[in-house]
Amino acid sequence: MVQASSAGSVRRGANPWLALLAMMFGLFMALLDLSIVTIALPAIVQQLQTDLTMAGWVLDAYSLVFAVLLVTVGRLADLFGRKWIFMAGMAIFMLGSLLCGLAPSIGWLIGFRAFQAVGASVLNPVSLAILMAIFPREQRGAAVGLWGAAAGLASALGPVLGGLIVQTLSWRWIFYVNLPFCLLGLVLVWLWVPETREVRRDGRAGGLDWSGLLLLSVALFSLVLAVMQGNDWGWGSLPTLALLGLALVGLAVFVGVELRVGEPMVNLRLFGIRSFLLSNVAMLLFGVAMQGAFVMAVFYFIELRGYGQLEAAYALLPLPLASLVLSLLMGAVGRRLPPLLVGLTGLLLVALGFSLLALVSASAESLDTAWRLALIGVGMGMCFQSFPIFALSEVPPAQFGVGSGILNTFRQLGFALGVAVLIALFTAQLQQHLQQAQQESVQVVATDQQLPPALRNHLITALRQADTGQTAAQDQTGGTTTAVDLRPLAQTVPPGPQREALRAHLQALGGRISAIFKDEVLAAFTATWWASAAFAALGLGLTALAAFFGRGRGRARQSEPGGGDELAVAEIGAVS
Repeated sequence: MVQASSAGSVRRGANPWLALLAMMFGLFMALLDLSIVTIALPAIVQQLQTDLTMAGWVLDAYSLVFAVLLVTVGRLADLFGRKWIFMAGMAIFMLGSLLCGLAPSIGWLIGFRAFQAVGASVLNPVSLAILMAIFPREQRGAAVGLWGAAAGLASALGPVLGGLIVQTLSWRWIFYVNLPFCLLGLVLVWLWVPETREVRRDGRAGGLDWSGLLLLSVALFSLVLAVMQGNDWGWGSLPTLALLGLALVGLAVFVGVELRVGEPMVNLRLFGIRSFLLSNVAMLLFGVAMQGAFVMAVFYFIELRGYGQLEAAYALLPLPLASLVLSLLMGAVGRRLPPLLVGLTGLLLVALGFSLLALVSASAESLDTAWRLALIGVGMGMCFQSFPIFALSEVPPAQFGVGSGILNTFRQLGFALGVAVLIALFTAQLQQHLQQAQQESVQVVATDQQLPPALRNHLITALRQADTGQTAAQDQTGGTTTAVDLRPLAQTVPPGPQREALRAHLQALGGRISAIFKDEVLAAFTATWWASAAFAALGLGLTALAAFFGRGRGRARQSEPGGGDELAVAEIGAVS
């Protein structure tokens, strides 16, 4: 009979800190690729002679495959060995990076990005499962703190590093840069990471639930694709509704199959663990609040503040850097604090930070925005560091992989929902506020008695005919954030003092109209900040209420449904 070994007795000869360092190489590069490619999209559009909509699938294909496979790779790692699955993921990610760099066309690049995402989907959940298995309970806080710090550092460096590489080399090097780090990481994982996997009392590995795998993959693929494309296709369109319907049917059938099968893909009893369920709900709403708002912050700095792409990346640095610093600090002292309390505090700070960001004026200084972003980053770091520990604290060690995969899937679903919901909200708000700015500008011009009547009527007609409808809203700029220069209209009067006076007046009038449009566009951004604050507050409220009123801790049984004598335990081996 195979017995579960204690954390302190199974790692003789293995240093868990070296194992964590080895896994960081692949994990960091996979997380970096989530953000580094965004800054290179304009260069990809130009060099591969495509449009931005098509190039957007370079990001979407990666995110789609990444989200769909998280639970599957977690289960595979539990069954067949987390070290070997992790190394396979690094190898696939490295090969995918090479192929992306060599892609001759946009179609090939999209396909290779999807292949690269297969490897990336392994690295995040499996690395968390490994460190939860190899670190003793008292050291997990510090380990997860460093693990979360990798995410913060990747988020901070991604846009900046991407901008520098594109400017100095080529967009292809954002993929080539992965190769040496992944190769080194493969060697170090082979040397330093111990094998951990699930075994049963008879010594055999568990079986793979192929029907559950297929059903879950179809359901997640349909759900994530519908969420990602809902704004473009229309939420009431036939493709979107068909995909959502397929996702619901797939999930329902999946649950029915998992309740009957002897060795399920996902042990649904995990959701009976209060800490696991609360963490998944919290990370879903945290993902909605963070990812969509982060995307909108990029538009905010570029379109409203007039920053370049690299300048916008620098402006956003306070958020990921604060998350990085906080993750490191929590890794050092976090073990003395309850993970749930830390996570709830993090959600509170995220909600507070977005609320304060919503109060920023259009003329605010950069530092006034930076400290608010840093506050959000502190909250983000606390969530990243605490909820994974809390989620897996009562999960049987044999199911760390699938548990980590589920947690990451909920977070990725939150990210996808956040982008979809907040962009839809911003689009609707922008259309409304542009129309408001148009009406205010017409009123300003109509009451301006210093303008010659013919010129005043011309300006009123031009403003009323300006495109502030759905097209401008979908473009998300509509040309509304650039300065309005009316001085050329002074040419309508004869040369002389009157023309110069009119030119000065038109310059001031253009400034007033620009300020009106800028304030209204800011109001559209403000709506997204309030929405992000509301989602974070909702996550805080639901999690706190459920924790307060929850009855019992509800540790999941380690046996599979109907497992009988086939009790699954965790076997942790030393490095061979």
